[in-house]
Amino acid sequence: MTKFIIAAFLTTLPVLAQTTAAPGAPPLTDRERVQADRAKAAEEERVAPITRPWDRDADGKRPWERKSQKP
Repeated sequence: MTKFIIAAFLTTLPVLAQTTAAPGAPPLTDRERVQADRAKAAEEERVAPITRPWDRDADGKRPWERKSQKP
């Protein structure tokens, strides 16, 4: 009887000690990554006049964003 209890104890304890892996978020698809990158770029562009004023004109435009002026 003692051998049975010891065998049961030795086989069940390691099983009980194992933890199940936490279900994480599934990996992003390529489409979701592209959408996230575009959203991040749009947000950075929106706050760019505030964070990088040295590459802007007085109106907040970059030199290559200005429309050509026709004489």
